Amino acid sequence: MIRLDERELSWLTVQQIRHLLKTIEDFSQNPHVHLLTRICLATGSRWREAEILQLRHVQEGKLTFVNTKSGKSRSVPVSEELFEEIRKHLKEQGGFSFSLSAFRRALVKSGIQLPAGQAAHVMRHTFASHFVMNGGDILILQRILGHSSIIITMRYAHLSPTHLESACVHGPRFEDI
Repeated sequence: MIRLDERELSWLTVQQIRHLLKTIEDFSQNPHVHLLTRICLATGSRWREAEILQLRHVQEGKLTFVNTKSGKSRSVPVSEELFEEIRKHLKEQGGFSFSLSAFRRALVKSGIQLPAGQAAHVMRHTFASHFVMNGGDILILQRILGHSSIIITMRYAHLSPTHLESACVHGPRFEDI
């Protein structure tokens, strides 16, 4: 097998998230891009998974993502406020339209610099990074993101506040030897 370097993993800070959402709010004419951005940030979904959501996929406080990269559907709970906003939007609009270009324009307008090829995917990385930094379990994150292998999810483990501390806690205690 040929070893390829892993792409740089970028994610947004809380301040950058606020700035991006404000930029979208102020400058985007697309009626879907703000809500789609929030869906991706709240669930770790891929942009396309969020764009193809239909009202039938928004049930019991969860969003069910279908036609995923792995081919397996997965459901992710969201806040009651976001859930109701998504339901209302889908009832009024009938669905989401292609909005990735509008998102990319807003990202450029925001001035946030990202590595090449990570425009909308940064929302997924941002969710995962904040999930781990806030103490979320890596196995739960794997299920939320729909990764088939924990190895993929482990890219976020270094962001855990206890990642390195566990070496001291779970390793041998030499004072006992």
